[in-house]
Amino acid sequence: MQSILHRNLVPRCPAADLFGHKGRAWLAEQELPADERQAVEALLRQLDFHGEELKLVDAELARVALRREEVKRLMTIPGVDATVALSTVAAVSDFGRFRSPEKLVSYLGLNPRVRQSGGQPASHGRITKQGRAHARGMLVEAAWRRPRRPDRCTLSTSVSAAAAGCRSRSSRPLASWPCSAGT
Repeated sequence: MQSILHRNLVPRCPAADLFGHKGRAWLAEQELPADERQAVEALLRQLDFHGEELKLVDAELARVALRREEVKRLMTIPGVDATVALSTVAAVSDFGRFRSPEKLVSYLGLNPRVRQSGGQPASHGRITKQGRAHARGMLVEAAWRRPRRPDRCTLSTSVSAAAAGCRSRSSRPLASWPCSAGT
């Protein structure tokens, strides 16, 4: 689509989303040769078709998510939706295989890097990013979506709580757990 617009020297779309209502209205107003106009319309039909297919997949994923206890518990963490929870459960598989919540945090690469030399105190850096990149990416995106409040947990603490909660099968929502290491 962009190559067609560039090829015909069409200026940049003023709408934020070229494929939204405003963007499509703007696109319909542009002067394009007949063959290019047909190509644009065909691409828009393909985009609409794939959008409808994705809605069906999302609906099926939601049905699967509501049948899994681990997914419902993970969804109590602010910012975590069904897709993130299902991805995390798929990456972790069995939460019971981790002896402690810290092991799960380390498995996902969400633990801070620690540097220490000799008798100097340890310095903590950014997360290690070792382990399951896809699950870590999904959880980081969820953390960016959650509301920013000073009384809320860090992502690694929320994952620790998720590990403990999924192992213990407690009925208490994860979002209400205290924010201390090892919960």
